[in-house]
Amino acid sequence: MAAEDTSQISILVCQVRSAKAEHKMDETNFLLRSKNFPSASKVVYLGNVTSTLISLLENPETPTFTTPPSYNEQKWSLETISGQLKIKITSDSYWGLGLFNSGYLNTITLEGPINLRSRIIYDLTSSLPYKPWEFKHLNSARKWIKRKYPDLDEKKNQNSWLELIDYSNQRFKEIIQVMKEATEKVSKKVKNNRSTEFWNKEKAGVSLAAAEFDLELAKSALADKNAPSVERAIARIEASLIEANPETGVNEDNQIEDTRKERIVISEITIDNQEFSEVDIENINQIDSVQLNEEIPLIDLTFDYEQE
Repeated sequence: MAAEDTSQISILVCQVRSAKAEHKMDETNFLLRSKNFPSASKVVYLGNVTSTLISLLENPETPTFTTPPSYNEQKWSLETISGQLKIKITSDSYWGLGLFNSGYLNTITLEGPINLRSRIIYDLTSSLPYKPWEFKHLNSARKWIKRKYPDLDEKKNQNSWLELIDYSNQRFKEIIQVMKEATEKVSKKVKNNRSTEFWNKEKAGVSLAAAEFDLELAKSALADKNAPSVERAIARIEASLIEANPETGVNEDNQIEDTRKERIVISEITIDNQEFSEVDIENINQIDSVQLNEEIPLIDLTFDYEQE
């Protein structure tokens, strides 16, 4: 693995291949906006590198132009922050008087922890269809770099890119190796244990096979430099190993049975199983002890009062 950079800053120069008028700059606040921004704004050409990099950041602040574009919409500087990572990008022409997209360079300055700097560059280079440190017009690029950054040259610039890429690549390899060793340990435990009330050996074997399959997927994804796929595969491996491990796995059937035992069936509480007699709605207000045709005697409750 490349030695960890204690300076917390990386400066990278890269080749721009294409640029379109897909963004604007808010002329009031100098913020980056979409091309449909309705207020006072100016067209800006970000270029494929900057557009890709910004899209890869997690919850970044709205980029702010520290050097707004003037008559040349592809010559500017902007800054943004994404968590602990601070990014500054400068776009400048180095060949052909800036009349062609291939005549532009981006200088990317990253400030933050090495793992964050490495990961964003790893994802950026994986997303671009070319090596960004390879310049279209090499002689002009060398002159530009020497003029702007006297301590930097083409080779050092390339090494800066490769060191950051290698840092993330090695970290992924280490994680995959850890998962491989963990899979082997769990496999031995599965072989040496019998099914119990809380753990099923057959189902553990299925989970173990899934972990081994995802381990190969992680290796393939790493070969393709597809970091998100590597991370998803690693997450699935961890979950499968937890299920397969006799010390942590739980028999799903027991969980279902426990759930059934704990479940309260409302119908068993509210419904009486005894048979109910049929109710005649028409006669619901009649009294059973009185016959319909039976005469009911009248009692005279009046009294004669003598007048004095």
